[in-house]
Amino acid sequence: MKNIRVGDRVYCLYHMSNKGVVKEIYKVNATFGNATGPFSKVLWVKFLSDLDGKIYDLKMADVVKEE
Repeated sequence: MKNIRVGDRVYCLYHMSNKGVVKEIYKVNATFGNATGPFSKVLWVKFLSDLDGKIYDLKMADVVKEE
C-alpha cells in the first residue's frame, strides 16, 4: 500500500473509472467503539473527480493511489 498525499492521483476502489486529484486529507473521530473505549481517528480523503468534476469525500481505505 502506498502513502497518499495531497496532490496525488487516486481512484475509488469501488468505482475505478472515477479518478481524480487529492485536495484534502483529514481525520474524523470514530463513531464506534468497544467496552474498553473509543478507537483512534479515521482518515478521510477529499478528491476532485476527473469524471464529473465533483468533490468526493471517502475513507482513506476506499481510495487507491494511481501509479
